[in-house]
Amino acid sequence: MTDMKKLPGYLLTYLLVFILATANSFSQTRENIRPSLILQYVKINDKPALQARLTYSGENGDIPLAGKEIAFFAGGTSKLLGTLPTDENGKADFSFDTIRKSFADETGSWKFTSEFKGKDTIDAASAEISVRDITLGMTLTIIDTIKTVKIIAYTYERDKKTPLKGEVINVFVPRMFSNLTVADAKLDDNGTASIVFPSDIPGDKEGNLTIVARLTEHPVFGTVEKLVTEKWGVPTSYSVPAQHRALWTKTPPMWMIVTLSILLIGVWGHYMFAVISLVLIWIDAKRKKAKDEYKL
Repeated sequence: MTDMKKLPGYLLTYLLVFILATANSFSQTRENIRPSLILQYVKINDKPALQARLTYSGENGDIPLAGKEIAFFAGGTSKLLGTLPTDENGKADFSFDTIRKSFADETGSWKFTSEFKGKDTIDAASAEISVRDITLGMTLTIIDTIKTVKIIAYTYERDKKTPLKGEVINVFVPRMFSNLTVADAKLDDNGTASIVFPSDIPGDKEGNLTIVARLTEHPVFGTVEKLVTEKWGVPTSYSVPAQHRALWTKTPPMWMIVTLSILLIGVWGHYMFAVISLVLIWIDAKRKKAKDEYKL
């Protein structure tokens, strides 16, 4: 009798062991996440930075990995520049002041590496790029009311200053949702290019515009930008009059109020008609029932 009483306890113990063993086996056979790490070099107004993005492939595309520590190295992995966690978009932007010439190889190129060591069920990942440093300059001049943008770009071969030839520099003005391209300037043999800037681009209320010259995602030089703010725009006031009615103001247009009112009246009118009809049907049924009982 004693053994029979202990039997349910034994069965429960065996069941728990089986569940734990199954769960452990499932966790071991489950595949780890294999992330993808992308590294880019950018230089904005002579300030270099490394941009890393950590993602993995999902059913609906790339999914960012947030809060993961990324290490940045110069000269391969010989010099640790620093570490940063990724943001909600899986990005980590590491800025630094200068690049030591000792990091450069015999061709004058700098090698950078980003590394994620892996965590829990996420595998490790790394990325490496090799870039050459260039200097991008931009000057704005007005000659006989003609606004001119002059661009100069050069690099160094050891200690020799060498013009950047034949590359296309995109000149644009940042707008709210996109960039307004002004021109695509091609550098000549001296590493220079000039364009005439239009005089009808709206600026802020004082006419200020931010003009950008950019070499975008070049395989050798990365992304390099030069930004200059100048009063070359048409002064524009974006304040909305108090009585102005529009979709983006607190007071909607009158046509919208009238249309919505008609629609609401029609909807609630149908509801009232249905309720009144049901009440009339009920009253008519009561009268008919009373009449039939009276005849009897």
